[in-house]
Amino acid sequence: MGSKIGRFIWVLSIVVTIVGLFLQTILIPMQDFDTISDEELKRIQMEVAINYPLGRAMLYGGLIVFFCSSVYLIVMFIRRLVTKKVGE
Repeated sequence: MGSKIGRFIWVLSIVVTIVGLFLQTILIPMQDFDTISDEELKRIQMEVAINYPLGRAMLYGGLIVFFCSSVYLIVMFIRRLVTKKVGE
């Protein structure tokens, strides 16, 4: 049961990360990114992006949940292998 929930959370975190990436990304074409300073690029992103603060929170939150659920699934997999070998 826990493994199914872990897989669901893992997939959900990938979806949240992708949606967060699209929310914070500038979806209009721009030229000459090299000539724009970092501060000005961030200002432009905040103005032009769909929802920059929400996208950033979803991106980083999704990545944290992705790594935690990945560790959980790996531990559960190793635990299942160990109990299978001990049972033999």
